[in-house]
Amino acid sequence: MKILLAFLTSSLILAGCSNAAEDSQPASESLPSIVTGSFAVAWLASSISDGCAVVTDLAPSGGDAHDLELTASQTASILDADLVVPVDGLQPAFDAVAESKSSGVFDILDLLDPLTAEDHADEDGHEDHADEDGHADHADEDGHEDHGLLDPHFWLDPKRVSDAAGFLGAEISKLSADCATKVEVTVPAVQAQLEDLTQEFETSLATCSSRTIVVSHEAFGYLADAFNLEQIGVAGLDPEGEPSAARLKEVIDLANSLGVSAVFTESTVNPDVAQTLADALEVGILTLDPLEIASVSKDYISLMQTNLEALRSGLNCS
Repeated sequence: MKILLAFLTSSLILAGCSNAAEDSQPASESLPSIVTGSFAVAWLASSISDGCAVVTDLAPSGGDAHDLELTASQTASILDADLVVPVDGLQPAFDAVAESKSSGVFDILDLLDPLTAEDHADEDGHEDHADEDGHADHADEDGHEDHGLLDPHFWLDPKRVSDAAGFLGAEISKLSADCATKVEVTVPAVQAQLEDLTQEFETSLATCSSRTIVVSHEAFGYLADAFNLEQIGVAGLDPEGEPSAARLKEVIDLANSLGVSAVFTESTVNPDVAQTLADALEVGILTLDPLEIASVSKDYISLMQTNLEALRSGLNCS
């Protein structure tokens, strides 16, 4: 009898522990899922959802984010997600899978007054110059054939990111009652952070001896648009585009006429072109981060602040 009682007691205890463990587990599988291929969008979604959803960032940790190649499991995560947030034109492979879904896809770019490569061409006068010197086909030679494509890099303008927070928050609030409650608090908090960041940029860049940034590729149009800067891109929106010798000379002549004091490059692109420009202009090289790839050590705000430090140095801001 004692043996039987002991057995029954231990069985009840084990059953109770098992049920308690199941009840106490957060069971992330039961939470709504959000998938994106943009580091900045993933930061925004995580900040807004604040644990009410599982956010998966498929942005690569190195290389060219535009050339993202999806694994079978990554493709499945997009297809199975409750909310997919592509950024039109950033990653064609991601866009293609997202387009195959019948619901749960929210492409945020169209809501944010997106820029195009043509807007960037207007900034540095490249289109006009091509018409003046008879090089009508010059745009096709140096990687600027993407005029008319939307520029996906909206996150380099914190004011647009603040607008995105409102739009994305509305979508996340539909995922669950918990998300709806969280969003009421998190969206205003995130927008306050972004307003402070915008003010920091405006104040820091108010008095600079130069307002022209010479960059590896035209990823910084939103940054220039937001803070009254002029972007001269050696290549177009494609960071792998190879500039022609004519385009390099054009950039060097234009940069010389504007008195630029630095050339900006990116950590993930070949530095040879930037070095050629810097040598020709007799200026230094600084790094600007287009925030295309995942970062494990910094969040969006701190990465943008690092960019601001580089801009202040390269533009000789007081």
